[in-house]
Amino acid sequence: MSDLETLIPQAVELVIDGEPLAIKPLKVGQMPAFLRAITPVMQQIGGDGIDWLTLIGERGDELLTAVSIAIGKPRAWVDELAADEAILLAAKVIEVNADFFTRTVMPRLNGEMGGLIARTSAAAAAVTAGSTPSST
Repeated sequence: MSDLETLIPQAVELVIDGEPLAIKPLKVGQMPAFLRAITPVMQQIGGDGIDWLTLIGERGDELLTAVSIAIGKPRAWVDELAADEAILLAAKVIEVNADFFTRTVMPRLNGEMGGLIARTSAAAAAVTAGSTPSST
């Protein structure tokens, strides 16, 4: 693998539902819709692995929408896939765009969650500080 191939992720070729697909890194025009769809999904991805059944059960609509955006196919096409093909396709979309996820999406989520936790903690501290009984 050349330095350029390492720096710029290459397409992964798959045959899904009898159709050859090239899973490529996201284009800038795909990112807004993809990020809206994938952000709730990313909260369940990471750590030691992906529990695909739980992920599909809890965030399946968002995941399938993100996959359809990433591969440039209609959502209805993705919806008609066999479960094993849909999971393989989703895994490849995530794999091909892993650098994008780790450098952009996950820090954004961590920042949002950290900010939410900080705001919640500050609000709780303010309520606690203001709730001491008066000595009058």
